[in-house]
Amino acid sequence: MKLSIVIPVRNEAASVLPVIEKVRAVDCGLEKELIVVDDGSTDDTRRLLLSLGPAEDLVLVLNDEGLGKGAAMRAGFERASGDLLIVQDGDLELDPAEIPALLEPILAGRAQATFGSRFLSGRGQTPLVMYLGNWLLTRAVNILFSTRLTDLNCCYKLMPTQTARSLGLTADGFDIEAELTCRLLQQGRTIVEVPVSYRPRTQDEGKKLRIGAGWTVLRTVVRLRFSRPPLGGQVQDTAS
Repeated sequence: MKLSIVIPVRNEAASVLPVIEKVRAVDCGLEKELIVVDDGSTDDTRRLLLSLGPAEDLVLVLNDEGLGKGAAMRAGFERASGDLLIVQDGDLELDPAEIPALLEPILAGRAQATFGSRFLSGRGQTPLVMYLGNWLLTRAVNILFSTRLTDLNCCYKLMPTQTARSLGLTADGFDIEAELTCRLLQQGRTIVEVPVSYRPRTQDEGKKLRIGAGWTVLRTVVRLRFSRPPLGGQVQDTAS
């Protein structure tokens, strides 16, 4: 069995190589491939990626224009050759060493998808405004889809590659997290959350998510609640 780790990056020159090194060092008991999608970086990110040279475990996808995180993730999903896939952001806010914990529920047959949650044990270091915004958006999903998630916007979402491709994802921006979640719930997939550690960075350190993105995410959640799931997705009677 093989795990594809999709790493969307844009202007992450300070962290992209350390992230790749950390991901490569993770022993998850599976063969790994890293799919790094450079979404039109204008700093040194692309030069650093190209300096790595060819490697069997590394696939580079280079977008000349900044199309958005969602577009970068979707490009990575299409290139994935693993049985399972997970998204790893190109910063150092989340620790790749926790990927094995996300794999366990799926490998044990207890889940059809696993999500990382930064808030299962409280707010931690997360700024209050960011925490409340994520809480409100996650609450909207819980109400509209009758589920009990705690962290809608964590990038750690692990599932079979074929499941990811069945979701019919179209979002280009940060609302990809909401679209992916809502589509899984529409299909009745069993989602298990796993606690993960979180070291938030500031906007001065390169944080790209802005408060205004929350309105786009909320519109996406409401729209998907009243839309049909994409063709090819198996719909069950209940959602976890």
